[in-house]
Amino acid sequence: MKVFGCTLAAAGLLLAATPVVVHAAPPNVTPVTVAQSDYIENCGGCHGFDGNSAPADVPVLKERVGYFMCSKEGREYLIRLPNVAHSRIADPQELADLVNFVVFGLGGGSAPADAKPFKAVEVASLRKQAMTTISLIAVREHVVAGLPKSCNAPASLNQYYPGQPGPNHIDVPSAIP
Repeated sequence: MKVFGCTLAAAGLLLAATPVVVHAAPPNVTPVTVAQSDYIENCGGCHGFDGNSAPADVPVLKERVGYFMCSKEGREYLIRLPNVAHSRIADPQELADLVNFVVFGLGGGSAPADAKPFKAVEVASLRKQAMTTISLIAVREHVVAGLPKSCNAPASLNQYYPGQPGPNHIDVPSAIP
């Protein structure tokens, strides 16, 4: 037992004397922001890590989501979506930062030049009005219908992704066999 204790003590001294080497990130790696991390954790699984969900029946965000900022109704729609309004992200500023990353980062040039970023107070207010008892598909169609007139949004915005075959709807079976 004494030999084991001495060996263990020697190993401890050896470890204590061993310098800890911390490796810096390679220079070409850009640190991920909290908003980007929140997007990956909360949205990327369905909308794609780069905002491209095609061919899934989930709206593509990349180069498209910014068009919703062309109207008050479209802007509010982005926050009132149930997965946004009921997000596990409790802090309104953190959620505003996430949506701003989606709109101005992933949305690229689709946001109008005069679009204002979301602020915490706006997000806190709108998330209390989450769309929970209405058809999200019908609301999206209504909101999108007004966008091309106000900001030259592409006609394909009424599809979840450009070139999507058929209408945007979810087929729900009438009975489960």
